[in-house]
Amino acid sequence: MADFKNRVLTLFLFGIMLVFTLLALIVGNIIHHNVKENRISTYEKNLNLIAYVLRVDSGSIAVKGLLEQTADDLGVTVSILNPKGETVETSSKSEEAERFPVQVLKNKLSGTSIYGSTISGKDYYTIPVRETRAGGYVQLSVKAGADEDAERSLWLMMAAGFLVCFMIILIVSVKIIQRIVRPVDEATFTAKELARGNFKVRTYEYRGEDIGELNYSLNVLARNLEKMTKSHESQQDRLKTLIENMGSGLILIDSNGYINLVNRAFKEYFKEHADSWTGHLFYEVFPHAVIKEVVKETYLTEKNVRRNVLLPIHIERKHFSVDSVPILDVNGKLRGIVLVFHDITELKKLEQMRKDFVANVSHELKTPITSLKGFAETLLDGAGENPEYRRKFLSIILNESERLQSLIQDLLDLSKTEQGFNLDWQKLELSQLVQETMEMLEKKARDKDIQLSLDISGSTLMDGDAPRLKQIIINLISNSLTYTPAGGNVSIKVEEDKKNVLLSVTDTGIGISKEEIPRIFERFYRVDKARSRNSGGTGLGLAIVKHLVEAHHGTINVKSKVGKGSEFTIRFKKKQEEV
Repeated sequence: MADFKNRVLTLFLFGIMLVFTLLALIVGNIIHHNVKENRISTYEKNLNLIAYVLRVDSGSIAVKGLLEQTADDLGVTVSILNPKGETVETSSKSEEAERFPVQVLKNKLSGTSIYGSTISGKDYYTIPVRETRAGGYVQLSVKAGADEDAERSLWLMMAAGFLVCFMIILIVSVKIIQRIVRPVDEATFTAKELARGNFKVRTYEYRGEDIGELNYSLNVLARNLEKMTKSHESQQDRLKTLIENMGSGLILIDSNGYINLVNRAFKEYFKEHADSWTGHLFYEVFPHAVIKEVVKETYLTEKNVRRNVLLPIHIERKHFSVDSVPILDVNGKLRGIVLVFHDITELKKLEQMRKDFVANVSHELKTPITSLKGFAETLLDGAGENPEYRRKFLSIILNESERLQSLIQDLLDLSKTEQGFNLDWQKLELSQLVQETMEMLEKKARDKDIQLSLDISGSTLMDGDAPRLKQIIINLISNSLTYTPAGGNVSIKVEEDKKNVLLSVTDTGIGISKEEIPRIFERFYRVDKARSRNSGGTGLGLAIVKHLVEAHHGTINVKSKVGKGSEFTIRFKKKQEEV
């Protein structure tokens, strides 16, 4: 913008200088002519005065004095010539008498009052002396160019005046141009800032001026762009937050196959350094061939592609539902692909668990139902007529019915615990519940010749649901009695630490191998299937225990050695007032 201002100022000053030059030429010419005319007029008046004195009084003293006075006043030499052109009297004593061409004077003065000429570097002005007998001429001589000093002085004065006027005009012009250019300069600066993306910039609005409309329009444009930018940034932030925090992995690939975006969920799924994938071709960085094939199919068909794939992720294998969606513009041209990875590993596990559950339930129900059916058919075939067989078979039917009832009850309990239920929270002593439960199981322990013992230490006050806690204790102790041979021991210990109430059930049973410990809380899982079925176990007891413990915000741990026995330890939170 400074260049524009300089150009305007230069053109303006050039115009002023041109005007001043023309004005100087005109005024100079006028001055030159006026000075010359004034000088000649002055010379003529003085020469006429001398001529008049000569006509009136031709006395040498008076004339001599007038000549000297005129010469001093005008700075010239005044001479009186006779009709022959010879100098009769002169005001200059240093100059020699000269003879002026008389014929020239006669010719030149024939119709004029004064004649001027330049001879030998001097200007001569001559008038005739008439109405006297002697006649002659009065002549004034001055060094040629003597009037240039006067003109030079006028020129200097005029130049000084022009210079002062030029400076004043220059200062005023700069101010005026600045006033004119400043709004344009500000508008240009604002436009440049808007072009750079700075939509917060504003310019002063000059009210009542034409440029003010431009500045106002720029401000409106800036405000609109700022609003649009904020709206766009807000949408971008929301979209980025959505993409980064969505539960599924996402990859954005452009039309050339380059990866533009990888979200956080994808990085967590695959545990890869996916940050370095951005800017690379998908087939260079994707470690799984099946994913490359999905992308290629989308490029070829430009249609949605969905695949369920099983991918090895380090030491794990995970199931994913992969959706590959083409991005098409308004003209239907492919602009890129979005890959979305849904982790369905847990869903697959649940599916498998459902299948296993159905199979296990079917198997568990099939055994007692088959027994019931078989012995009932045997009785109907005539065995019922024998009292001994009838009693034996009816006892078996009763036992299988009780086993079936126990299985159904455990299934109902497990279903409740898995679906969620409300506990009846109350303050209670865990040791008291353990004592009551042991009384219920003492007969079973005596029948198997197992020593059942209880050790209580410290305060065991806690919050919990008494019936559910009893169910936990019964299942744990019953499980230990089931897997402990005759002559063994089952020890129950209730104690406290700083924050928890601990319940431990230790037995000298068959133990659990290290590989089986993670699975003992699965439904229908048995360490010794034959022993469990013979004892009437359903394989659901420990699964129910785990869910009930977690419902009480507790934890359960297992330590075991094969052939040595097992120890189950449960930690419950103490009553808050006691912490």
